[in-house]
Amino acid sequence: MAGNLVNASPLTYIKWAFLALGVSSVLYTVVLILGSKPSIQQAVDVAALQAGAKITNPDMTEYDGDKLVWRLQAETAEEQGDVVSLVQPRLQMVLASGEVVPIQAKQGKYDKGKQVVFLNGAVVVVYQDWDLSSEYMFYTQKNGELIAPKHFVLKQDGIMVTGKDLHVLRDAGKVQVMQGVRMLIEEAP
Repeated sequence: MAGNLVNASPLTYIKWAFLALGVSSVLYTVVLILGSKPSIQQAVDVAALQAGAKITNPDMTEYDGDKLVWRLQAETAEEQGDVVSLVQPRLQMVLASGEVVPIQAKQGKYDKGKQVVFLNGAVVVVYQDWDLSSEYMFYTQKNGELIAPKHFVLKQDGIMVTGKDLHVLRDAGKVQVMQGVRMLIEEAP
């Protein structure tokens, strides 16, 4: 075999070099694909949002490894610098337990620099068997928290809880109310 390579033509060496280059480029591509972690920035780039351009049915996601952390969809989106304005946004926050918490609003904005989703106008959240509503909420990527900083109403089967500054913690799957908690329990007839 060694004798065959010594007597090989220069064309044979070139073929082997191209084969080695092709195999190494395929392996490098596989390493890049397996090593990449999808993020919200990549999803926004894929959606091809351009300043002033309106996108119908945008879909932005964030992953932690191969696990979905949250997904943001809307009827339309328009990018204005670091801020993406959203009409009829729908956010799905995925708790560490795997439970999906759906959130809907009339309007919203995603600030790519601050990594915060702002939701306003009749924001409605379904969490376990509770319905949560407020005029304004926001989700922070850094802390994994959904926050209703102003007045909120939390309802479930004859129970109504109101207050201010409610936090839903994505990792712990807990709800914390920081101010002015009031509870009303309706008696069954």
